[in-house]
Amino acid sequence: MTEDHRLADQVRTLLRNSGRPRPFRRGDVLIVEGAPADEVLLIETGKVKVVLHGSNGADSILGFYGAGELMGEMGVMGERPRSADVIARTPGVAVHVDAHTFRTLLRDHPSLSAYVTDVLSKRLFQADQRQRLHASFEVSVRVARQLLSWAQSSGEPAGEGGLRVKGLTQLEIAQFVTASAKTVDHVLKQLRADKLLETGRRSYVLPDPQLLERCLGDPDWRPGRGDVSRFSGRPDNFAHPDSTRAC
Repeated sequence: MTEDHRLADQVRTLLRNSGRPRPFRRGDVLIVEGAPADEVLLIETGKVKVVLHGSNGADSILGFYGAGELMGEMGVMGERPRSADVIARTPGVAVHVDAHTFRTLLRDHPSLSAYVTDVLSKRLFQADQRQRLHASFEVSVRVARQLLSWAQSSGEPAGEGGLRVKGLTQLEIAQFVTASAKTVDHVLKQLRADKLLETGRRSYVLPDPQLLERCLGDPDWRPGRGDVSRFSGRPDNFAHPDSTRAC
């Protein structure tokens, strides 16, 4: 076990001993945008998403999180209202630690302070990567790069060398890459036509992730152009796509 894993285990044990576990159902809003920051959540089981409601009525997903993740710590530490919703994507259990207790634990346990600093640093990096992805690429490439990033970070094996991303709806993909659901549907059709993607109910299989990575390494490549075969067997001499934590 690495030092980081040991620290994380110590912190989770500390929070479990200081809070109360409560079950949640799919669709439950665990943290409400604009509400007082009165507690921190430790996700024990299940999956959640952080959703920002735009002034134009459009929702954006800022991230997907699962077991072992800390939620709501920024608002509690800064004593500010919640900046976004945290919504359950699956049933699960979260440990609720009230704000006063959490701030006391931060003061008395340097390990918790170090852990929270690390969590915030990683999330700021992920936010920067996401912003760079949106600023640098058109929607079709954003979708392809994000599917590859999710597959590489949290996908499960599928077939000979393939990777599967599970649990996401097309709307959630659209909200994450800041595009319309209709546009994302079109991009997925293009990737299927290129034989770079196979889809099922909330299932996205990359049969050859390395081939998609080679395609994305060419700044002129776009899904749906039918020129994928020229990348077969090409050396990996390019940067990896931006990695943003997934489902």
